[in-house]
Amino acid sequence: MRETLTHVSLATLRDLRRAVDHGIVAVPLTPLLLRARGLDEATAEHLAHLLGPLPRPSLLAVLGALIAERERAEQRRPRLLWTGPEATGTTALDTRVQLLHLFESARKSAFIAGYLFDDPTLLRPLADATAARGLDVAFVLDIRAAGEGTRDHRIRAQVAKFLREIWPRHAPRPRVYVDPRTAAWNPDPNAPNAGYYVSMHAKAVVIDAEHTILGSANFTDRGTDRNIEAGVLLRSPEFARTLLAQWEALIAAGLLHRVDHHSP
Repeated sequence: MRETLTHVSLATLRDLRRAVDHGIVAVPLTPLLLRARGLDEATAEHLAHLLGPLPRPSLLAVLGALIAERERAEQRRPRLLWTGPEATGTTALDTRVQLLHLFESARKSAFIAGYLFDDPTLLRPLADATAARGLDVAFVLDIRAAGEGTRDHRIRAQVAKFLREIWPRHAPRPRVYVDPRTAAWNPDPNAPNAGYYVSMHAKAVVIDAEHTILGSANFTDRGTDRNIEAGVLLRSPEFARTLLAQWEALIAAGLLHRVDHHSP
């Protein structure tokens, strides 16, 4: 029955359930009664054929189940995130607005990997939630730190700078991981591997092991306000758990290193 009602809108199902529940539409359903609710003739005939024989309690139960299923599907539908100029009539969600909303609504955990940061205001709602609710927060930072000192020295310096300048100080400090390869720097411009050896280019936010953001926008003023950036917002515990497991496997294998919070 669910398959044969896929063309009937969620709004129509909600209206019909409300009308039956309040006694506005009598049972058994007939095409005439359904057309009186504004349905076209084909839809009215179809609904009456499928649902008309059901007694009122069964009809309300079936409609309730159909509505709940549609609502779950709508919640889990991928949504486009966008930064930058838009043409009239587009339906994309604003990247910055959605990030702030997810951070404010976090209840248990937040995992954030691969971003560049220059805008501490983006993390303030997450820090507030962490201070208030004791969230488990972890970052995987992209270390781009050319300069003097050993690789480990440069990694610790960049992590200390992130905690000092980006992560709000009133909140407990998060766990921080890095891929040490992102701190490998060859200053010789003539070398075949000049510059950075590798980047932490994947960008992912996972909130409460349920909500995921993937996309190109960094946590910067340009990335969330001015550049043209695209991403996707997903509400899928299955996908979130799969993505988290991918990162956790890297940590367990020692490919991502946890960095302490002591300044170099």
